[in-house]
Amino acid sequence: MFDTERFVVDCRSALYETDGTKAVREVLARAVSDPAAMLAALGEPKRAGINVIYCGEDVTILNLVWGADMHVMPHDHRTWSLIGIYTGREDNIFWRHRPDGRIEAAGARSLCVGDAFPDGA
Repeated sequence: MFDTERFVVDCRSALYETDGTKAVREVLARAVSDPAAMLAALGEPKRAGINVIYCGEDVTILNLVWGADMHVMPHDHRTWSLIGIYTGREDNIFWRHRPDGRIEAAGARSLCVGDAFPDGA
């Protein structure tokens, strides 16, 4: 059973381990390994939006719901982030800066149910 409050506590605790990013990713991977439990706790996504699960000085946890065929322009998170998929799929294109100041595609990855992927700096 996925418990949102326990998930927040576990993520916040994991931040302070020797490799906090890796520890939080493990917490996220455990959560998305049971997608039915996450759906039961968070509800079936109805429309695209950003739902704040937790926002503190140490970490922000969001439940992002992408709409069909939704696209976002290339961007820089300016911090590390993790993406966990509990329903649907997310297609990512990774970009890099060229010496002439332009950007170019540098790779791609599709994330599916059960994936816990590090993204950002």
